[in-house]
Amino acid sequence: MGEKTTMSVLEGNNFVVSDLRGDIDASLSEPLGLFAWDTRFLSRWLLTVDGQRPNVLSTDDLDYFYVQFFLVPGTGTVYVDSDLSIIRKRAVGNGFHEEVTILNHKDKPVDLKVRMEAAADFADLFEVKDALKKKGEFYHRIESDRLVLGYRREAFTRETWIISSAREGRHRRARSELRRAY
Repeated sequence: MGEKTTMSVLEGNNFVVSDLRGDIDASLSEPLGLFAWDTRFLSRWLLTVDGQRPNVLSTDDLDYFYVQFFLVPGTGTVYVDSDLSIIRKRAVGNGFHEEVTILNHKDKPVDLKVRMEAAADFADLFEVKDALKKKGEFYHRIESDRLVLGYRREAFTRETWIISSAREGRHRRARSELRRAY
């Protein structure tokens, strides 16, 4: 049996398939994403810290609807331990919820550029399987409380809403919530 390369969480008709980092980067050979009712509502969900994708330490699939990813930024060598550790906690239920916690193991504060890249192709399962191209138009907009990724074809519309919050203070935690709209 081959080595596991993806992680899946599901609840009812909602499921997320990602790599072992927790990243989603859908391609013709990698049908990753957030799926609900046979549609992919999220085709890209990439975490970078200071411009780099973190390395996997381990994963913990605690329940069928909940998973944790334990990551570290790359240090460039196996001989130097990282001063940071990253925990991504993900749950699927009424939408998709992810909490990112970055722990600083130094005795002084550090400034980090934490980025989450998101995209949605709204492909149905046949389009994913057969790599078919969408015939409508994609759009996005930033509202006061969310990022909206959308697809429209005549009267048919699909949207993914991304809501993010961060706790202020010495210890900051980022939480993203994705909801689908019909």
